[in-house]
Amino acid sequence: MGNRHWQILAGSVLALALTGTATAADHRVSEEDSTLAFSGKVDGEAFDGQFHRFYGQIRFDADDLAKTHFAIDIETGSVDTDSSERDEALATPEWFNSALFPAARFEAEGARVDGDGYRSDGQLTIRGRPRPVSLHYALSEDGSRLRGSARLNRIDWGLGGDDWADDEMVAHAVEVRVDVQLR
Repeated sequence: MGNRHWQILAGSVLALALTGTATAADHRVSEEDSTLAFSGKVDGEAFDGQFHRFYGQIRFDADDLAKTHFAIDIETGSVDTDSSERDEALATPEWFNSALFPAARFEAEGARVDGDGYRSDGQLTIRGRPRPVSLHYALSEDGSRLRGSARLNRIDWGLGGDDWADDEMVAHAVEVRVDVQLR
């Protein structure tokens, strides 16, 4: 086999090796370049909030979606809704109970194609209560950014029970949005 053929063969093997590395990688969430936001309603008025401190690992493998893995921790006391009164209320035992449960956790194994993106079904644990959650997301072309959303029912975790359980007072539906830079 001539020198040119060896070069082509070596280049092809290298390209295949690099492709496998690019599609199957463990990434750390870059907290400073990422957003974990949510929207809700109080007395029919919409409000937005976010968590300033969250971190974790994401493994995504486009060639073997079953190997995809999410492990994300969210500090519940880092909630910010642009209302100090609401933020303080969210830390109380009726809501996140941040003193007793300082972190929530999302874990998912596997992914499947979902429209123009992917879906990973996992467990979101808030206040020690794991509940199923589906994260719908897409990745940037280079795989460095993940954007997605999930729809939650806050009552599933006992958030705002008793006095706050009325859907008209505080909507049960919460829309979560993620925009995560991967490192």
